[in-house]
Amino acid sequence: MTQRAEQSGGSRLYAATRHINRFLDSLTDILAFVGMSALIGAIGIVVVDIIWRRIGGQSLVGAVDLTQFCVMAAASWAIPYAFSAHAHVTVDLIGKNRFRSVLKFVDALIPLLCAGLMAFLLYLSWGRAMEQLSYGDVSQNLAIPMILFWGFLLSGMAISTLVCLGQFMKLLLKDENN
Repeated sequence: MTQRAEQSGGSRLYAATRHINRFLDSLTDILAFVGMSALIGAIGIVVVDIIWRRIGGQSLVGAVDLTQFCVMAAASWAIPYAFSAHAHVTVDLIGKNRFRSVLKFVDALIPLLCAGLMAFLLYLSWGRAMEQLSYGDVSQNLAIPMILFWGFLLSGMAISTLVCLGQFMKLLLKDENN
C-alpha cells in the first residue's frame, strides 16, 4: 500500500476516490464562479439595454440572446456545485435523532439516486440536443448555434452525475474502512 493510502485510512480505492472528489470539487468551484460571472454579465446586458432604450429609443440588438446564453451557463453550471457543496435543501420531517440508523442508509442512497436522475436527464437531453444540432437551429437575433446553449446544460448534467457518483463511492468506501 502507498503511504497516502495508509494515511487516508485504508485502501487505494478510497484514496483514489478522495482524490477524484477533490478534483471534482475544484472543477465545480471554477464552473460556479464562471457561471455566476456569466449571470453578472447577463445583469449588465439588461442594464445596458434599459439605458440604451432610454437614451437611444431602441433596444440593444441581441440582448435577449446574450442574456439567455449567460443565464443558461449560470444555471447549468451551478447545479454541479450545489451537489458538490451539499447545498441542496433538506427537510427534517421525521426527526434525525430517533431514526438515525434508517436515515443514515437513506443519506447514503441519495447521491446514487441523484446520479441516476442526472444520468437519465442527460440521456434525454442528449437526444434533444442532437436533434437541435442536426436541424442547425440558431438563436433569433445573433444566430448563436443552439447547440452551445445545450452544451452548458449537458456539461452541467454530466459533471453533476460524476459528482454524485463520487460522493456515493466515498460514502460506500468510508463505511468499509470504518
